[in-house]
Amino acid sequence: MKKKYFLILPALYFFSCADNSIQNNKKIKGSEININFSVNDLSLISSDSLLINFNFVNPDSSSIKASWYTKSDLSGEFNFKIDSLNNIYKSIPVSQEVDSLFIKLSQNDIVTNYFDINIPRRQEKNVLIISDEKSIFKELIENNRLFNSEIIKTEKFKKYNFNNSDILIIENVNDFSNNLISEIQKFMLLQKPILVMMSNPSNDKLFLSQTLDYPDVKATRGTSKNQFFSLKNEYSEKYLSTNKDEFQIYRFFEIKNFNHEEVFFTISTNDPLVIKKNIFGSDILFIATQLDSVWSNEFFNEFVYDIFLELVYDQVIVNES
Repeated sequence: MKKKYFLILPALYFFSCADNSIQNNKKIKGSEININFSVNDLSLISSDSLLINFNFVNPDSSSIKASWYTKSDLSGEFNFKIDSLNNIYKSIPVSQEVDSLFIKLSQNDIVTNYFDINIPRRQEKNVLIISDEKSIFKELIENNRLFNSEIIKTEKFKKYNFNNSDILIIENVNDFSNNLISEIQKFMLLQKPILVMMSNPSNDKLFLSQTLDYPDVKATRGTSKNQFFSLKNEYSEKYLSTNKDEFQIYRFFEIKNFNHEEVFFTISTNDPLVIKKNIFGSDILFIATQLDSVWSNEFFNEFVYDIFLELVYDQVIVNES
């Protein structure tokens, strides 16, 4: 994601997922207060609101007030409270269309900082979920109005049509019919993103590898919640979840014959957790576990949601420059 958005405030820049933050450190006049203002790009497509994080050092934070308004005629204000532990998160509603957010900080009725943030337009996307069991993934996005989801089950002789879908989620599929494989290939050729929660399919493994570049599953590892595997990678600040240390994987698919350059995330055993491929121009994530309490805990759902948002960011954000 190479796009950049310039902000009116000098020395304050809005980067897309390559940097993922707006930051400005500025001293409040006449005091020892320092304020750090940041916003994560992924929050742009996570909800109707922009999640803003104010970090500051202030012995009397109760004297600071933040007022905000948007070009879409939304407005509000709040005070920095003395018991806020120098860290305030605020969700500020913004329009789905092109919008601007203006934030004014004042202390003792004197304006000390002013931020002007340009917000790009976001498009709604149709998400098709293929799942032969109850879809947990649907629950992850059901409160996000940018994603309209539909669930279908597989049938051996069914003919599929994914033409009206923008994003494909393969969640619980154990048998890939020829018709299903053919339609997934067509979807790839349209260069649309796909997220695959891996299973151990009953199909011939070589055939799946040749047709969908499906990773080769060697075995299923892990047995119970008494032993869990954690995420090995550093968790970038661009992601929304703050529970990285709580992610637990109880079972996973051990993958063999993989390309190390395609490994996106690994777990504590050094096994791939996420394989990232680009096939026919389509970005695809293969996740080597499942969204199920037998396979992973609820905090892990936040991880899947984060990498999903990263996967589809360029599909949702409209670059009108």
